[in-house]
Amino acid sequence: DLKLQFLYFIGIFRFYKPYSKMMRSGLRVAARSAVVAPQVRNSSSLQVTISGLNYVGTGLSAIALAGVGVGIGNVFGSFLLAAARQPNMMRALFNYAILGFALTEAIGLFALMIAFLMLFA
Repeated sequence: DLKLQFLYFIGIFRFYKPYSKMMRSGLRVAARSAVVAPQVRNSSSLQVTISGLNYVGTGLSAIALAGVGVGIGNVFGSFLLAAARQPNMMRALFNYAILGFALTEAIGLFALMIAFLMLFA
């Protein structure tokens, strides 16, 4: 019984199997071992939780934009190294660098589009 109280107190009670059996019987063990009726969650609080998770998903999808920044830095860093080694090929290397920049930036725009779709759709 003390183990159940501890698990309930630290919040892991949802993953503990005997607790789910007690929930089916309609009882809930409180932190001070008093038996209390189960709390019913209304749909408005659930709706607020779901709309809040919308912002979390948008923020997680925006992580890809950091990868795009790193990718663009790699493209132009490699361009500068290649131009320093072979200055006579500067024009061709610049064209390849701009192509790499455009493709990397397109991935960033796709990630931003997905973030906005998750936020506003």
